[in-house]
Amino acid sequence: MRVRYTDTAFSELKEIQAHIAKDNIIAAKIVIGRIERIVERIGEFPEIATPIDASGIRVFPVPPFPYLIFYALEEEGIIIRNIRHASRDRNRFLT
Repeated sequence: MRVRYTDTAFSELKEIQAHIAKDNIIAAKIVIGRIERIVERIGEFPEIATPIDASGIRVFPVPPFPYLIFYALEEEGIIIRNIRHASRDRNRFLT
């Protein structure tokens, strides 16, 4: 299934990369690579996560890292809405 990132999600991915790369470029590549592989998996199995509320937003973790991928199933495919650190308030930042 086609996967696309919102501008917000793409910016968050770049922020994660930049934040980790300040201390360790290799670690940043590993984390971003893992996030990208999880997004590919979501594209293959879009219903892998159940909706968290009536909005239909789904959340999938990025083990072993503390990140969550928020996505929605829409007619045109999968929309990656946000990529957040697990410690952040889900409801406050979900866009």
